[in-house]
Amino acid sequence: MRLRQGEVVELSVAGIGGAGDGVAQWQGVPVFLPFTVPGDRLRARLGARRGSGFEGRVVELTHSGPGRVPAPCSHFGQCGGCALQHLDLDLYRSVKLGRLLNALKRAGVEPGEVEPLRTIPPMRRRARLGLARPRDPRQPVRVGFHERFRHELVDLRECLVLEPALFELAGELRRLGPDLLPPGGAAEATLTRTDSGIDLLLEASRPPEIGALEALARLGHDRDLARIVWQARGVEILVAERRPVRVMLSGAAVPFPPGAFLQASETAEGILIDEVRAGVGSRRPALDLFAGLGAFAFALAANGPVHAVEGDASAAAALARAAASAQGITVEHRDLAHNPLPPETLKDYAAAVFDPPRAGAARQAAALAVSRLDTVVAVSCNPATFARDAARLIAGGFCLQRVAPIDQFVWSPHLELVGVFRRCDPTGCGERRERGVRRS
Repeated sequence: MRLRQGEVVELSVAGIGGAGDGVAQWQGVPVFLPFTVPGDRLRARLGARRGSGFEGRVVELTHSGPGRVPAPCSHFGQCGGCALQHLDLDLYRSVKLGRLLNALKRAGVEPGEVEPLRTIPPMRRRARLGLARPRDPRQPVRVGFHERFRHELVDLRECLVLEPALFELAGELRRLGPDLLPPGGAAEATLTRTDSGIDLLLEASRPPEIGALEALARLGHDRDLARIVWQARGVEILVAERRPVRVMLSGAAVPFPPGAFLQASETAEGILIDEVRAGVGSRRPALDLFAGLGAFAFALAANGPVHAVEGDASAAAALARAAASAQGITVEHRDLAHNPLPPETLKDYAAAVFDPPRAGAARQAAALAVSRLDTVVAVSCNPATFARDAARLIAGGFCLQRVAPIDQFVWSPHLELVGVFRRCDPTGCGERRERGVRRS
């Protein structure tokens, strides 16, 4: 029987997939069902193709599986920002750790130790929200996250994961929407709470009209925003800047470029820094690869020289500017995804940290694997690419000593983690080295 989009079928949810959706089987094809739990029996409408299977929308829940609890947010079930609010604590932790363990298993990696999941309060200091103004003037502007599997925005009237000041600013953007966007217009807003105050970056397809500039100038004054930037077609327009925008990283004041990467949670950033420092220990000189603004570089520099390498030009320039007044940090602008540091350069260092984007560090991990480095610490927000890179390091003679999972993105399927790799002792680690990557 062929599956037809729009068909209503009866399904049983067997598990939760890597994107946080329940997974059922119909005619041997997976169907991905948002906001469900294992054991749910339901009727669902088949949607569009999604990878190897189909999207599904629950029409009727006929039996609820164990592990379900009431979701705390009124938008749950529509908003795609949080996928796992309906899981009890045991199931939630199992799903989060399961994503890591399954990724390692698929890559053939056996870690030395997986620490318990460390959960932090759901308070994000950075968020990217959509803005949309309907063509109908009677309809209000919507500000929020997209629906799961849809382009439609959920107009946020509450949000339990954003810092209160960011949520309040979202409300101000809704109020000013008619001044910022034409009928049918849309934009993206990146809100970041820095140590100078809130930084607002608006990205749209065309430059702002004079009315939008005036409205944003008033907003910056009334809400004491640190800076407002409008970006259109790659051109940045500085709308307002009340003070220099910076973040404090281990005592260093680092300029913050508009829209720059920053760990979503300040608490999680502190945990990651502690894990990296413990993993690197006293080994110097050290490398900080995919360094961003230098959160790890400045922390590590307290105990010896660090060379920080970053591919984004604005982030590398900001890091270099801050490092100029610090001791022990050198900075290099280099696209490590396409031009990794080679083994002959890596030989000058005792340890390396890498914290790549979600795509991972395939080429750099391959170079690290054949280097003479003693220690590598990997930071990742994607268990799948972490596992892939870990397999490369292990094949090159490293042992994955331990993995620390950190639940930075509470109620989402995402998981932050730190893995510590040590060069295996050829005399005493042979058995562990053979076990490190399973052979099929």
